[in-house]
Amino acid sequence: MAAAPADGAGQRIEAVAQGTKKRNSQGGEIGTGRRRRGPRRQTPRWRHGRNVPRRSRLAVMVVSVAAVASPSQGVSYYERDGYYAKDDPEHLGASAWAGKGAAELGLEGPVDPDTFKAVLEGRVPDGSGRRLGRVNRDGSVAHRPGRDLTFSAPKSVSLIGLIGGDGRVVNAHDRAVASTLAWVESDVTETRLRDPQTGRMVRAGDQKTVAATFRHDTSRNLDPQLHTHAVLANMLKGRDGKWRTMANEALYRRQKLIGMVYRSELAGNLARLGYGIEKSHADGRFEIAGVSREVVEAFSTRRAEIEAAVAERSGGDTAANPRLAERAALMTRARKRDVDKAELRGSWQRQAEEMGFDAPALVAEAVERTEPPARDTALESRSGVESPGLSPEIVIQQPGVLLEAPEGAPVSVGKAAEGAAETSKPLPVQAAEWAVAHLAEREAVFSRSDLLAAALAWRPGAVTIGEAGKAVDDLIAAGALHKAPALKSGEGLTTDTALADERETMGLMRDGQNRGRPVMRSWIVGARLHRGPLTEGQREAVKLILGAKDRVVGVQGYAGTGKTAMLRRVRALAEKNDYRMVGLAPSASAAQTLAAEAEIETATLQRFLARNAGVAEGRLTEKGEREMRAAFAKTVLVVDEGSLASTVQARDLLRIASVLRIPRVVLVGDSKQLDAVDAGKPFGQLQAAGMKTATMDEIMRQRNPALKAAVEASLAGEIEKAFGKLGENVAEVKPDNIAGAVAARWLRLSPEERERTGVMAPSHALRQGINAHIRERLTREGRLHGPVFQSERLVSRGYTNAEKALSGNYAPGDVVAFHRPYKRIGVEKGHERRVVGVDRDSREVLLSGAPDGTVRWKPGEIAGRRGGSEVYRIEGIELRAGDRIRWTRNDKALGLVNSRTAEIVGVEGGKVSFRREDGETLELGKGDPQLRHIDHAWASTVHAFQGRTVDNVIAAMEATHPHLTTQKSFYVEISRARDRAELV
Repeated sequence: MAAAPADGAGQRIEAVAQGTKKRNSQGGEIGTGRRRRGPRRQTPRWRHGRNVPRRSRLAVMVVSVAAVASPSQGVSYYERDGYYAKDDPEHLGASAWAGKGAAELGLEGPVDPDTFKAVLEGRVPDGSGRRLGRVNRDGSVAHRPGRDLTFSAPKSVSLIGLIGGDGRVVNAHDRAVASTLAWVESDVTETRLRDPQTGRMVRAGDQKTVAATFRHDTSRNLDPQLHTHAVLANMLKGRDGKWRTMANEALYRRQKLIGMVYRSELAGNLARLGYGIEKSHADGRFEIAGVSREVVEAFSTRRAEIEAAVAERSGGDTAANPRLAERAALMTRARKRDVDKAELRGSWQRQAEEMGFDAPALVAEAVERTEPPARDTALESRSGVESPGLSPEIVIQQPGVLLEAPEGAPVSVGKAAEGAAETSKPLPVQAAEWAVAHLAEREAVFSRSDLLAAALAWRPGAVTIGEAGKAVDDLIAAGALHKAPALKSGEGLTTDTALADERETMGLMRDGQNRGRPVMRSWIVGARLHRGPLTEGQREAVKLILGAKDRVVGVQGYAGTGKTAMLRRVRALAEKNDYRMVGLAPSASAAQTLAAEAEIETATLQRFLARNAGVAEGRLTEKGEREMRAAFAKTVLVVDEGSLASTVQARDLLRIASVLRIPRVVLVGDSKQLDAVDAGKPFGQLQAAGMKTATMDEIMRQRNPALKAAVEASLAGEIEKAFGKLGENVAEVKPDNIAGAVAARWLRLSPEERERTGVMAPSHALRQGINAHIRERLTREGRLHGPVFQSERLVSRGYTNAEKALSGNYAPGDVVAFHRPYKRIGVEKGHERRVVGVDRDSREVLLSGAPDGTVRWKPGEIAGRRGGSEVYRIEGIELRAGDRIRWTRNDKALGLVNSRTAEIVGVEGGKVSFRREDGETLELGKGDPQLRHIDHAWASTVHAFQGRTVDNVIAAMEATHPHLTTQKSFYVEISRARDRAELV
């Protein structure tokens, strides 16, 4: 049964269909003509407060890809939903054929239902009688009809085009869809051919498509929503003139890029019509300037339904999981209703007037900016397909396109987040170089598809896909980019900088071979380990660490093989020879655990590298070098969780070890587990490059033989076997019910079993959903009790340094935390400032906190480029006695460590009392900064759980998140448990 529409939608449907008087969410009556007066909305010179349609959780799926179920269902769906009707000229004009294949078949103009059905059945309408598909034994033909690509315009675009009555905007959308489909035809669509040389089936591009497009202007809740269904028939014509079926993988693999191509085309078209383009999200989403967030959300009741459905089932939002959003859209959609178009548009206009939203005024202002009037010919395709894209010079001279030079413009590939702004390079080059810097920060190898999408997201509408593609090709030709092994998402690329860092890291390791000195003679180490509780792998690791002559060695220890016990033995033997052992770990929590369990002094890897940055960068004086070499002369430096170190971190560590002549650097980790968040996999690469490595493969953690067998199978890559060993502990549920199912399994345990069972999720969105389900049930049980403490928490936006350098990625309400003092803007280390606006002309972010009210900050010049700041959004959090929380920031003064947990023991008088893991109590009052760095901790992400050991685990796996649900994450999930691992 379909879900009932949201309140606002129900009012609109009932009012229009039945003529009744209903009050909308703003208090006005629909159908009465009563108007709430409001100020005329002007296109703001700079974004401030609520005048910005930004950061709404009503994220739009710009392009969705779905299978058409059957020819008859496909045709009836479009007819029933009003996409076209035989006797309706308006709807006939909103449909059209597209594609070179359609043109060769003589298909043009409005879509004829009978021809459309025949095409979906695989019948080639050329008079030959040919039909594509597989012939079954009974003579029937099995044929998949095709794929439905739905292009959805930003809400503000729909409002200006449909309420403001600017037909040019609708035309801009149509042209953006047409240009994108032309690019999809030339660059994305594929068929399968048999290679005559190998006899194998291979994919082949350069295919001619047949597509039918149907434009519609309402959502199912009768909100204004301009969108086009482009049905790509399962029918392609190759260069040899033969018709074949389509291989669909590339459509899904490049779905994000397809959306970005459409978005970029649309933004460019609108800019040339005189409209201001405001980037609303770092991923390239945008809105038309002057349309407020309140207006966008008021006309987005359908999107609100989908968001609510996703939040209820997974705790996330549609931006975090677009595939789940598509499923939620299908589950919650109501049947479309027949309404009078004129009445519906009148209702929209009355609601807009009651909100003070003057769409016609924005249209008039846009037309003014384009004087002399822009002709339709100005909207030529900018996709670079079959028509030349506008040159960068032409783009920046168009009305509505900002003339200022873009901030964050890079100096060289790989250094774009560091160099000074450069304005002389063409926009496509700047976009491509920025995209490289952005992706290279997190990935040593990235796909061409992701690179192009990032380049288009840099500034919506400034660069076309054709221009971006040429800029990328030029970088490859210049040697700044290099082709790398292909990824699942397409052609792999890497940077010259990444290759240089990898080569230097490998070289530093090799330079240290046979250059160190053993801590103990190998035969002495062997003699002292002859008798003892160590496994063979542990003994070999101790021998290597203490007896090797190489400066850098590794220990590849699988999960649960006793790496910590091995390190304790190393420490004891090293200390007998007057060596000290120092441990480094990727986080403060991991360092604290290492210190307690291995009984050695520890620090975070990041802190060690920061304190010795001068050594790595060659800024050490002769005296300082002598003193530091003496200090590290008898040191064994151990890096725990070495697989979480990035290439740059490993490079700097080995530089320091080389300069200071540290006798031994030991990288301890597991290359089978999750890798670093930042770019590179140096732990595995160093092993492949010849680093002497001891392997610990005797698993001791699992007490359950079946679970141990599952872990061993996952290590061997035998995933099916691993699932088989888990048996009934694997439950398959619908994607939208994973959070509830995981929570239910944990909640059915006894209180004692709950304490011994960890809960994991691959994404933050799913983790939040599980937390919400658990807290709701615990409240009913009385486990969470007493008064509710409402607070605000800061959630990192997760920006790369390249993203932080762009002022367009900041929104009013964001909070910027500074990691270092910056006198030019009057901030000290640790200061937090709220964003109150963004000046588009000067590319400055306006921050609160100055004596006169605001501070003007250019993130592209100060703090943004080199990681001197962090950007947060504000989110509400509810705390009660009995809650389990985790800290999300270190606080040295309070002794709090990031990711450590605590239990809330009381809420009283505006204060919250916590019991920490060490049993100590802590009280924080409302307004304490540390309360802004807190989160619920009933569930954790897989990445945060790595390194922990518990008796049992319940873990979520999402097929809709292929980048997060991997063999490595599966291995981490099941290897954390001693006795039982359950997967949902």
